[in-house]
Amino acid sequence: MRVILMSAVIVSLVVFGGCVQGAAPQPAPAAPAAPVQQVKPKGGWESLVEAAKREATVTIYEQWGPQARVELGKAFKDKYGIDIEFVSAGTSTQLVPKLTRERRAGLYLADVIGSGGPTALSQMKPEGILAPIEPMLVLPEATDLKVWTGGKLFLDKEKLLIGMSADFGSYVARNTLLVKDGEIKSFYDLLEPKWKGKILLQDPTITGPGNAWVFTVAGLLGPDKGKDYLRQFVKQEPALVRDYRLQIEWLAKEKYAIVAGVHAPTLMEFQKLGAPVAKLRLKEGGSATAGAGALAMPAGQLPHPNAAKVFINWVLTKEGQAVFSRGYLRPSARTDVSTAGFEDSVPLPGDTVIIEDEDGILLKAQMLDVAREIFGPLVK
Repeated sequence: MRVILMSAVIVSLVVFGGCVQGAAPQPAPAAPAAPVQQVKPKGGWESLVEAAKREATVTIYEQWGPQARVELGKAFKDKYGIDIEFVSAGTSTQLVPKLTRERRAGLYLADVIGSGGPTALSQMKPEGILAPIEPMLVLPEATDLKVWTGGKLFLDKEKLLIGMSADFGSYVARNTLLVKDGEIKSFYDLLEPKWKGKILLQDPTITGPGNAWVFTVAGLLGPDKGKDYLRQFVKQEPALVRDYRLQIEWLAKEKYAIVAGVHAPTLMEFQKLGAPVAKLRLKEGGSATAGAGALAMPAGQLPHPNAAKVFINWVLTKEGQAVFSRGYLRPSARTDVSTAGFEDSVPLPGDTVIIEDEDGILLKAQMLDVAREIFGPLVK
C-alpha cells in the first residue's frame, strides 16, 4: 500500500487552478470562543456517570445519518440510562448556519457536534464555534493511540476534531445492472462517450463528498492532469445533486449509471436493502477519510456537560466505536474494531492511499474555488 499524507499533496496542488498561493492553506483567524464549562465531579468516572444520569440527556448536532442515531441512541440509553437528543443536519449548508445563528443569539443548545473535517475546520472554527475536545477525555481506553489508525486520535493541531471513521474509497459508485464488473477500472474510464449524460455528481461546489471527490482526483492525478481531467469530466454533462439519499435512489432506479462524489454511508444503507449499487475501486487509488464521521465539541456553556463528557468518552471506546461503525455504516478508525462488511472500504496491498490530516482538510475546503470555476455553470 502506497501512502500519501494529505499535507504532502499540498505541495503538488499549491498552483492547482491558481486558487491556492504560498506553501499551505491557512484557516481564517478564529473568532474568540466562549470558555467551555468544565464539570469535574469528585470520585472519578462513577461519580461522573451519576452526574450525567441526573442531567438525563445529551444533545448532539450531527450528520451521521438515521441508522447511527438509532444504534447510538439505543446503546447509550441501555448502558447509562441517558437519552440522546439528536438534531440532524444533512449537509454543512444546514448545520453551520444553524449553529452560527444560535451562537449569535446567545443560545448554547448543543453538547456534541458530529460533522466532516472541512466543515468543522474551515467553517465552524473561524466562527469560534469549536472548543478543544481533549479536556473532556478521561478514559484511558478512549485515548490509547496504539489502537487508532496511524497512532493518531486528533485530525488537527489544536485538538478540536477526532476522526472516528477511516473510510477508503474513490468516491465513485455504479449501478451493477448498468455497469459490468471490471468495466470501469480507472477515473479515465468515466470519460468514455458511452457514459455521457449517465453520471450523477454530488455538488462539488459545497463541502461534502463531491468536494472530496475533486480533492481525491487532484491528489491522485496531480495538479495539471487533475485539472485537465475535471475539465474533460464536465463535458460528460453530469447532473448535480445535493441530497445524499436522492443520489443513491436515482442510481438504484437506473436513472443514472454512475455517481461521483458518492455518500458512502447512504450507499451502504441501500446495499443492505439489496439495491444494485456498489462502490468502484479504481487503479489510481483513493482517500482514507473520516467523512462526516468526526467528533467535535462546541465552545461555551454546554447544556448537559456531564452527559456530554460520558458520551464522548464512551463513543471512543472499542464498544462505542463498534456501535458507531455499525450505525454510520463505515469502518471505524479504531484498528481493534472489526471491518467485516466493509471490505470495499479498506485499502488493499498496492492501493495508493491519501491519508487525512489537517492541512489536507483545509486544502479540501479551499479547493471549492476550483470546483466552482469548473462546475459552477452546472449549478441551477
